[in-house]
Amino acid sequence: MSKEMKRLILLVVGVVILVVGIKLIQNYDKIGKQLREIGYSKEDSVKITSILSEEDVSKVLNMEYQEKLIPIIENNYFIPKNLEKYLDFKNKNNDKNVEDIIAIVNVKQNNDWYENTTNTDISKGNAMLVNKFHSLTEDFDPGEIVKISVQYAYDGHSTTNEVYEQYKKMWYAAKEENLTLIVNSSYRTYSEQEKTYKASGDEYAARPGFSEHQTGLALDIVTYNTIGNDFENKPEFTWLSNNAHLYGFILRFPKNKEYLTGFEYESWHYRYLGVDLATKVYESGLTYDEYYAYYCDYKNEC
Repeated sequence: MSKEMKRLILLVVGVVILVVGIKLIQNYDKIGKQLREIGYSKEDSVKITSILSEEDVSKVLNMEYQEKLIPIIENNYFIPKNLEKYLDFKNKNNDKNVEDIIAIVNVKQNNDWYENTTNTDISKGNAMLVNKFHSLTEDFDPGEIVKISVQYAYDGHSTTNEVYEQYKKMWYAAKEENLTLIVNSSYRTYSEQEKTYKASGDEYAARPGFSEHQTGLALDIVTYNTIGNDFENKPEFTWLSNNAHLYGFILRFPKNKEYLTGFEYESWHYRYLGVDLATKVYESGLTYDEYYAYYCDYKNEC
């Protein structure tokens, strides 16, 4: 190719880039003007066009001015596909702050329990989410289930081998601090969960197919001579709160997070995720429902 031809090609490419750039600027100016006509400031208009896709900007242009739009799209856990749901929920719940609006919608708690449910993504393995909106099939296979020795649990409990091995490591670490852990509930089949649900109801038990115990990844851990949330007053609970993630476990249903998890506070219910993921969830300060919605589902980082 001759030098003249190369120069001509570069010139043509440069002209095309210039024309496209001018059109983009004109388009942004047009959109910015439309946003300002609705009521958004010039600064807000820049944020809207830089954060949202063209499709979502078009949705905003077809709405009335939304007072909380900017705080919503600037939130660390904003998920673009939920934009309209955030705004709809906000308009129906003006008393809610932006953080709660984002969290509630992300974990689907703006819906009634057991509505708009989906089958959980079991390909995520230990990271799979099971709650009142993500279910397991009746024939779900957790893999090999092993019996837990009565040294570590009340009689009759079982779990997956990986969970068992990590729990034993945690049990011995607690024992070095003169603390005693004991499992009082573990793996349950679909049919066993049916019985538990019938006895406890929606507030305190999951419907069959919607229980983490069916995964083989959940353990109810207490110490001797404790009933219910009395466990939170024991040194074993304090130790677990600070150390469970080091062995791959998280407290699944924390206090004052019922509106996000869908379950009452359970100081005894621990979910196995694996050390790396459990540590990330612990350090984030989020419930697993929140963490999964943003990092595992939206960003696909689990």
